[in-house]
Amino acid sequence: MLLRGLSLMLCLLLAGCDLSPQAVQPKTLIVGMDGVQLLHYEQLGENTNLKKRLHYGKAYAGGITGRATEQETNSGPGWMTLLTGVWAIKHGVVSNNPSLRLDPAYPSVFRRLRQALPNAYISSVVNWAPINTAFLLEDAQGNNVRESGLTDDQVIQRTLEILDGTSADFTFIQLDEPDQTGHSNGFGARYQEALQNADTRLGRLLDKVAERQRKHQQEDWLVIVSTDHGRDYRGMGHGGVTEQEKTIFIASNKPLNEELTQPSIPEDNPWPNNLYSFAAQSSVATTVLRHMGLDLLPDWQLDGTPLLGNTGVRKARAKESEAKLLWNSTSEETVVIHRNGQVVANVQAKLQEWTDPQGMAQANDYVLVLDGTPVAVRNSPTDTH
Repeated sequence: MLLRGLSLMLCLLLAGCDLSPQAVQPKTLIVGMDGVQLLHYEQLGENTNLKKRLHYGKAYAGGITGRATEQETNSGPGWMTLLTGVWAIKHGVVSNNPSLRLDPAYPSVFRRLRQALPNAYISSVVNWAPINTAFLLEDAQGNNVRESGLTDDQVIQRTLEILDGTSADFTFIQLDEPDQTGHSNGFGARYQEALQNADTRLGRLLDKVAERQRKHQQEDWLVIVSTDHGRDYRGMGHGGVTEQEKTIFIASNKPLNEELTQPSIPEDNPWPNNLYSFAAQSSVATTVLRHMGLDLLPDWQLDGTPLLGNTGVRKARAKESEAKLLWNSTSEETVVIHRNGQVVANVQAKLQEWTDPQGMAQANDYVLVLDGTPVAVRNSPTDTH
């Protein structure tokens, strides 16, 4: 304190001393834990970093079963949805086939951040190599760091180096031990051990972020922890549409909004145990972009409801049989509805529906904007025969 006081006095005596507060610098770390079943993670008890240090809630992967957004509960589609904010019908990575690449029309947060923040330090460090070497091969070319095929311990060590020695503006990492152990052994003691190892590694990263925040108080850190998919009833497989395979989680060092904390049931299609009332995997990217200071634009056609700030409408969806858009909202404000890039309607949000006079015989990209927050819906074409 004495040194700080002397420094302040010296500063006041010097001409041109700038005492204005430093601008807040947003930073993001996404920790991807592959193949984590939330129920089993919770069974580790109250002493985990998940329970003690983070805010978290249940979420779903795999899109809406039987609708345009349905996708495999596999790693390629899952990680790309998490990193783009759209489902596979848009981003194009519909399976784990390594020949697949992101559709340039729906880029990942890596490319969006590079375009908006050309001097940002952007990193992707993964165990499962195809994330970087296949699906993001072209999209993330502007990354400062893109390393693949590391062990989980190497991923953590490399990430600690990035957090220690760079501006670390946006960092995505992927840990693979839970998924590998599940495929080999299913649920049981070894899977629980793998989850504990992942949680311990998470703790090291949270400690480093906390240390960095103490040193650089102008930095505003968002840490998000999530997974790409759940697991089948044995714990060995995934890819299908069972509730277990579609159930994931989203955790954060920051309190998140009601989309994560207050489930909202889509009455026409709640799914087993109201799974679709929870947040969607597509919400991670929109949350990151908003935290990093980017305006979410209707032209981007992002499907995910952001978990920071205004939610806009919630549970936006199409009921093709009636050519209707449905959503959940009690707001007195107006929803501006775009169809294929053109504004086509203004509707009171609390009405929670709009019928497209042109029908839904073809696929349309709708965007519903409320409180400055756009949420997109692509309908399935209806059978006109």
